[in-house]
Amino acid sequence: MDIDIGLSRVKRRINGARRVMALDLETLVKGGFLQNENIVVISVGTLQGKYDVLMADPDNYDEYALLNNLQELVDSYQPEVIIGFNHVSYDITLINTKLVKFPYSKQLFSLKYFFGTSYLLDMMYVCALDLRIKSGDYAIQSLKKIVNSELYSGINLMRVKETLEMEGKNPAEAVEFLWKNHDKRLREYSLGDVHDVIELYKYILM
Repeated sequence: MDIDIGLSRVKRRINGARRVMALDLETLVKGGFLQNENIVVISVGTLQGKYDVLMADPDNYDEYALLNNLQELVDSYQPEVIIGFNHVSYDITLINTKLVKFPYSKQLFSLKYFFGTSYLLDMMYVCALDLRIKSGDYAIQSLKKIVNSELYSGINLMRVKETLEMEGKNPAEAVEFLWKNHDKRLREYSLGDVHDVIELYKYILM
């Protein structure tokens, strides 16, 4: 694959799109990847700098209410493009596994509509394409490595990945601990990921 042509193709597909929404989830991983995971935080943002962080109440957990609130935000944003980092394989896939289990009377049709009609652009691949052009090395990297790369040092990124580095806890355990004990810190972490994905989108594609 010609990497430069690949990135140019992406730019042509999103040319003129102004309603771009970024999405990121924080979850409790109990039964393995995409198995019995509970969504506890949903962060969204736009190119225009509007950000929202939805967080479930740890004392009265209601995942359906959380997803319904997401639907209201998506309805208000009316996104043409939905971006994230590995969101096609993970975030949106996880939400869809939840949506199909709801009874007809509780279906979130508008959320399904925008997942089905918006252009889903995974910045994990866009960054890999961009790094190939800049460094000659096409490789899928984590968001932590991307935001800390020297090649992106001049961008105004929040670089919050270290927030989940807690002694004696893996990232999933850290998310649960912060959700139950330091929700402000978890909000900042989730918001930071959305912010950085949006800034990378602007830098690489606009």
